[in-house]
Amino acid sequence: MTGVADAAGDVVWVDVDPCFVFHPMNAHDVVGADGRVESVVLDVVRWGRMFDRGHQGPFESGRPELVRWTVDLVRRTVSAAPLSDLDLEFPRVDERRIGRPCRFGYTAVNLAGSGGVAHGGIARHDLRDGTVEVLDLGAGAGQNEAVFVAASPDADEDDGWVLCLTYGADTDTSRLEIRHAQALTDGPVATVHLPVRVPFGFHGNWVPDS
Repeated sequence: MTGVADAAGDVVWVDVDPCFVFHPMNAHDVVGADGRVESVVLDVVRWGRMFDRGHQGPFESGRPELVRWTVDLVRRTVSAAPLSDLDLEFPRVDERRIGRPCRFGYTAVNLAGSGGVAHGGIARHDLRDGTVEVLDLGAGAGQNEAVFVAASPDADEDDGWVLCLTYGADTDTSRLEIRHAQALTDGPVATVHLPVRVPFGFHGNWVPDS
């Protein structure tokens, strides 16, 4: 079920197919000519089932998919459109675009399949053109969440850096890789080597210290 509060403070309930969502990428309203919200667009990572075979994580319950839900508040319906067929999680966007239409999103990608051996990547999704660029971090590399940091407060949506904590099986330690969003596969512009392994699934926000 999806609940949406309108201007009067009521809640509109709209049925969706049963599923599980850990993380949304973004969402925004579509406003009609009369100024009222006609629909809500949500880009989410959807799992078909979750915790049905155990409680040790999501990976025994099938693959996730990045989908766009369009919630029609007039017809009380939801349409779903796939945005990628990659095995992915931890979606992020330029935080200046949260709650507004955005063009670019970033996800952590599992390139290892179901073998269990770490082989991670980062995907840059162009939600306007429907294209995806994948950075293959190589066998033995395990990615955490990829966070976009704008080059300046008024920079273009993709003008900035993608920061990702990445595990290396060869050293059993992690590193913070920093890459330019417009040249994701060109190699890191900086790498911070950590003396320990950062656990998979670690994610959060980078915030200014002032």
